Amino acid sequence: MPKKKVAVALSEWLLDELDTAAEQSRTSRSALVEEALADYVVRRRTRERDERFRREATLALEDMKSFAREYHADPRTESEPSSLEKLRALRAEGRGLTL
Repeated sequence: MPKKKVAVALSEWLLDELDTAAEQSRTSRSALVEEALADYVVRRRTRERDERFRREATLALEDMKSFAREYHADPRTESEPSSLEKLRALRAEGRGLTL
């Protein structure tokens, strides 16, 4: 993939650190900055995905708690499978929650 040049202003101390790190790893400034930026982007995407999963899982758990309160409030449903059993059955059918 072709690369594009960009101009970035860095503090002198950071540029010194970049030069030292590039020299120690026997690579160029550009390669080191590209590697660091790629690492940042991957970590950020992972963090955002994990946060989205936590939000959706929390909502699903709240729904399950609400369902359980309603389920246990109705004595006619005592012989029905638990909500966990119902969720497992949905997953087995391929209709489970995708996060």
